[in-house]
Amino acid sequence: MISSLLSQAVDMSFDEYEPDLVIRTVNALQPLGKEAALKQIESALATHKSRTNAYGLFWILRVLFDVPSEQGFPPVRIGKPDIPPPENPDHLPRFPIVLVKDIPLLLVHGYALAGLPQPVEEHVTYFREHGTVREAPLSPPGTMEGVEEAFLNLWKEAYGDQFTAEVLPLIRSQIDKITHREN
Repeated sequence: MISSLLSQAVDMSFDEYEPDLVIRTVNALQPLGKEAALKQIESALATHKSRTNAYGLFWILRVLFDVPSEQGFPPVRIGKPDIPPPENPDHLPRFPIVLVKDIPLLLVHGYALAGLPQPVEEHVTYFREHGTVREAPLSPPGTMEGVEEAFLNLWKEAYGDQFTAEVLPLIRSQIDKITHREN
């Protein structure tokens, strides 16, 4: 089951981002503990056809692990994101992921790449050294009511009104994917 989830996550493109897949994958890895979870991720990378576009694993790692606030999450260096990170990284420390009511939402449509993307293995190494597996599985609410409002509160803290028009349709589509799964 874990290898199947990771296989789907590895191949997840920006357009196909599914918060529910990230939730299921993180919740399958979380009880394994740090080393076993990282070995599963490394195994998925080793069998993936193209290690350079395994972007879904960046999102899995950012949700599965916590890091001390003074350490911070490593930046994802796969190009220039279409929405820049907030000036204060403390506002959205997992950028380009934000956790809203235990729902991992992706804040960007994509990255403009100039050169080679950072390999996911660098983040595996980083989280092995600095990360701790989240204490509890993700537990999103049974309904998506209030998720958009909670997101907007976090967004306004980080950006004010900047980029709201660009990000809100993306967030709504991700919430909609979860809503349709529920029905």
